[in-house]
Amino acid sequence: MKKELTIGTPAVPAHLTNKVSKFRESLNRVLPSDCQIRSTRDAWYVGAIGCLCLSFVLPPAVLGLAYCVVQARKGGRK
Repeated sequence: MKKELTIGTPAVPAHLTNKVSKFRESLNRVLPSDCQIRSTRDAWYVGAIGCLCLSFVLPPAVLGLAYCVVQARKGGRK
């Protein structure tokens, strides 16, 4: 039986790591320059707006709205 040496974690394919940045870039192309997402705090506020829109159809999304606002007020840190 052959033993394999594993060091650290397996490599993550590049197409899986850049989905958020690709989404942000495509959203910034559509938005005017003064409304673009430049920080994590801006991204949390965009998430809060999305949850607000979703709460008209699915009322428990208000909890997601509250979470996004709290994270944005903290500065986007985890």
